[in-house]
Amino acid sequence: MAENDPGKALEAAGWLTGLPITVVGTAMNVAKGMSDAAAVASAAKSGAGFTLSPDEARSLLERAKRLRDNLAMMRPKTVSLTQLTPPAQDPGSVGFNQQVVKTFADGKDANDNMHKYMVELIGRLEKALGIVAESDGQAAGDVKAVANDGQSGGLAV
Repeated sequence: MAENDPGKALEAAGWLTGLPITVVGTAMNVAKGMSDAAAVASAAKSGAGFTLSPDEARSLLERAKRLRDNLAMMRPKTVSLTQLTPPAQDPGSVGFNQQVVKTFADGKDANDNMHKYMVELIGRLEKALGIVAESDGQAAGDVKAVANDGQSGGLAV
């Protein structure tokens, strides 16, 4: 990329920088003391980003993992295509081969960038889903603690 290319800053910062992924789930919102509707409103108010249900986030995570794996399987082929040699050393064959190899190198770079994007998306989704799982675990622990407390807290267990 050229030094003045606006994509350079995006690449350095990460393609999801500034775009939070919020997974709206009942346990997470209860832990924060807000309803699902309030969580969605809060996420929308914060500006750009993604708000997903736990099922949507899990589905997207599985799709992103499949894409990442497919891209990883293509990588060796993209490298081998950049190493083609001309069938003869005449100017036409050499010139054509240079153009073909450059085109395949651009495709390899695109594959590498998409793989990086999928890895970052997977990490962000796993982090967002981990927050939900952590909150679910915390909520379950709180319910057990109240149930084992022996005091009447108005909770029927």
